Amino acid sequence: MPFMGGINKINAVIKKLPKSPHPLIPSREVWLSLFGAFLGIGFTALLAYLWKFPMLLGPFGASSVLIYGAYKSPLAQPRNVLLGHFVSACIGIVINDFFGATFWSIALGVALALVLMTVTYSIHPPAGATAYIAVQTGGLGVSYMYIFNPVVFGAFVLVIIGVVFNKLGKREYPTHWW
Repeated sequence: MPFMGGINKINAVIKKLPKSPHPLIPSREVWLSLFGAFLGIGFTALLAYLWKFPMLLGPFGASSVLIYGAYKSPLAQPRNVLLGHFVSACIGIVINDFFGATFWSIALGVALALVLMTVTYSIHPPAGATAYIAVQTGGLGVSYMYIFNPVVFGAFVLVIIGVVFNKLGKREYPTHWW
């Protein structure tokens, strides 16, 4: 097989790379993260389906990675998740109301959301995308209700599922509430 020589060369190069400073993650943690993210997003999607209103946003996938995978991170704590998404949605809607959805207003919305999250000690990276979506889609009928549903309600569901699931898995989440 001619391609085996190429694979062997790639493996030789990989072995020469420096080792990761991070310890290996125990398989139990990996499985808990998988099931937690599945349950968090799955339950949110189920509520959206049953109640016939949108509760899912792309940024919630990224929030789930933090809540269920990097649950010890300050960025994954309830204050950051809830307040970060809330202030970002507010900024995004206001920016869209004043300036519409333009390339510069989208950038302004994300930048101002970052500033407001910083001064409120609630940085949550996925919330930057919440501001982006609010500015970009504001002209498509997104109103101030967007702040509460899907943003705050959906983030709240993810946090509550995160608290319950991580406690059942004997993982310390949250490390602090507010």
